[in-house]
Amino acid sequence: MKKFFSALALAATLAASGAVSGQAQEIKVGLALPEGMADFDFINGMYETFKTEVEANTDMTVDLVYGGALGAPNDRLAQMRRGVIQMSDSADGNIATVFPDIQILNMPYLFSTVDQARAVLDGPFGDKLAESLREKTGIKVLGWWESGGFKHFSANKPIATPADMKGLKMRVLGPLATIPVEALGASAAPVAFSELYTSLKTGVVDGQDNSVTVFNLVKLYEVQSNLSLTGHTYAFGPLGINDAFFSGLDADKQAAVTAAAEKAIAFNRETSSAKDAAAVGFARDNGVEVLELDADAKAAFAEVMQPVAVEWLRENVDTPALIDEAISAAASK
Repeated sequence: MKKFFSALALAATLAASGAVSGQAQEIKVGLALPEGMADFDFINGMYETFKTEVEANTDMTVDLVYGGALGAPNDRLAQMRRGVIQMSDSADGNIATVFPDIQILNMPYLFSTVDQARAVLDGPFGDKLAESLREKTGIKVLGWWESGGFKHFSANKPIATPADMKGLKMRVLGPLATIPVEALGASAAPVAFSELYTSLKTGVVDGQDNSVTVFNLVKLYEVQSNLSLTGHTYAFGPLGINDAFFSGLDADKQAAVTAAAEKAIAFNRETSSAKDAAAVGFARDNGVEVLELDADAKAAFAEVMQPVAVEWLRENVDTPALIDEAISAAASK
């Protein structure tokens, strides 16, 4: 009888292992954007590159579920953490709801160039932050992607100095955007992205901040006459995967997933940079007055915006010591 129950237990264990193994053959990915959005292929195309590489080099399949069909961003993030799905295109703002330390990278003027930002994210500081994210949330970072490079301010008047922001109603989201904007003398309004165009057109808000690529994508050139290349915040996100799922793969599949992620990130960055470079000319061609700020002009904005952001971060992140580490890492690049 004891042998019978031992055999039964072994059979159950093998069956469970088989079920896990079977599940491990599919990577389900929840995406926000609809399929085929050429202007945003630095996001969807990144995951499509990942799918192509994984399926070409393993027996796994990658199921890309587009258009928010699996829920809102924070819902998909929760599903990824639980292992209901394996990956999601959660950006930094979503991750901040479960890992506040990631907001350190949203510090205004932490980075001055895309190359500097990438060097920090790909270096020891980025690795340390990624490991902390994995330990605290169960999300393994396979790489850091970007969304059009830097964010800039737009309005219906030139913004050349901090004083030009005074009295404007600006659509920005989150404390690390709101607090610095208010320090510049503007008021902040948390308008939903879907309502941004209409809010600018009707005067609910006077201006906003996004990358130039996003500015063009939603045709803000129709409702904003001026764009100032302030470059105050770098737009990024982690290419994450459920860590328990990844850890359950054999060594060859882990290597294949890691290699696929590297190619996906390379595609993302190349495409993001190309879109950003072309975006300024496109905005100008559509009647927008684009103001390029020199280093001194940006330093004037940084002098106002960064200290209040750092003060907020020291009170609201889990690991305040990382703030100075991030600043040091950026300064060394």
